[in-house]
Amino acid sequence: MASTRRERIRAATITEIKKIARQHMAEKGAAALSLRAIAREMGMTSPALYRYFANRDALGTALIVDAYNALADALEAAREACTQDDHAGRLAAIAHAYRDWALASPQEYALIFGTPIPAYEAPPDVTSPAAARGMMVFLGVLDAAQQSGKADLSDVHAAFSPALQGQVQPWIDKLNFSGDPALFYLALSNWGMIHGLVSLEIFGHLDPNMAKETSGALFRTEVETLAKRLKLK
Repeated sequence: MASTRRERIRAATITEIKKIARQHMAEKGAAALSLRAIAREMGMTSPALYRYFANRDALGTALIVDAYNALADALEAAREACTQDDHAGRLAAIAHAYRDWALASPQEYALIFGTPIPAYEAPPDVTSPAAARGMMVFLGVLDAAQQSGKADLSDVHAAFSPALQGQVQPWIDKLNFSGDPALFYLALSNWGMIHGLVSLEIFGHLDPNMAKETSGALFRTEVETLAKRLKLK
């Protein structure tokens, strides 16, 4: 069904509000998120802006969901660029897409993984499904490798103690994962490695004199060992 003119105008206004909000946060950090400041730049009154977002937190939630979904979209696109039976290739593509998205969208990355909006608490029922999408892309590739008999999890099963399962079980429940718990642990630990390296780079914890090409070489080296570490066939 075609949208009405009013709906198109509303959608365009919401897009503009989000764009300005991202610009303000890029310039001054998450603390700069302010409906009043956005309204002033758009030539609107603050009450007029409240017709689109009830308050600053509602806008913040929308920006967080957008960021999580943009990241997941990038990971899914990278996965689909590889053939279904190339499990190692898919994992490598996902890892590089994660870093590429973070480097291209550092403010959005910081919003969801680094600098929080002051005095803001994300509503889990709204943000959690979007947050889970990226991890599920990675987990899905591993699950497909195991289902096809192209992943050797013998070492993981041997090390997967009841205590370790107890630690990862809340994550399994949160993401409604019904597969092998040991596989979930494997995915979570390696996903953490990817996230950790990217966060070190994005938040400036690597050598400040290190060029992006050099830090990229470090990341590529780790990704190249990923399939070996996961024992993909």
